[in-house]
Amino acid sequence: MSNHETTTADSPTQPTDETPWQYLANAEPIRIRDPLAEVLGMVPEHEPLVVTFADVAKVAGHACPAVAGAYRSTQLALERLYPDGYPVRSDIEVIVGGEPSDSGLGPMANVIRHITGAADETGFAGFGGFGGRNDLLSFGDVDASGRAFRFERTDNDTAVIVSFDPSGAGVDSDAGGGPSMQTLSKIVAGAADDDEARGFRKQWYSRVQRILDAPADGGPFTVEKTG
Repeated sequence: MSNHETTTADSPTQPTDETPWQYLANAEPIRIRDPLAEVLGMVPEHEPLVVTFADVAKVAGHACPAVAGAYRSTQLALERLYPDGYPVRSDIEVIVGGEPSDSGLGPMANVIRHITGAADETGFAGFGGFGGRNDLLSFGDVDASGRAFRFERTDNDTAVIVSFDPSGAGVDSDAGGGPSMQTLSKIVAGAADDDEARGFRKQWYSRVQRILDAPADGGPFTVEKTG
């Protein structure tokens, strides 16, 4: 088969990711069922879709601590909500703690939406309600510190709150080991040399990786069940 694999109805092999990544952090993929995808034959019944960190980086257009924090927050929440099986799209409701205009929250909400399918009023309404995920994501009050997200299973009303504070991974400031924003400005302006650019990117993705590798508790994340 050529390097440019194609997908047809008779050949359901997924195409390879041919994006020429130079730098990108790694994370365990998230597997999540989508009943509508199963009904339409995208995947076998009861088999999950696989969402990777590369997928959400493409959606965001970049990888950063906020994107990593949203990905890992969602991963931790789904692991707690579905300890014995795959999470299920259309059965997950999310409240993003804060307002869409709050710094970083819009992109973080988009990552959560991409993984869980949970959407605001613009989301897919389903076929006769089946497979719908509109009105499942909103912004509001979540009783937790830092960036906080409430995930709830609508099939059994169990819920968890995940709070995210990047300072727990030492990535909140240049003083905490972060890359120089002055160097970033030089890269954007085309004034940085190759060594400066490589050094900046290495530091940048080191921060992202530390967030993606963080445990459920004791670092930048706290996961708590709620009523």
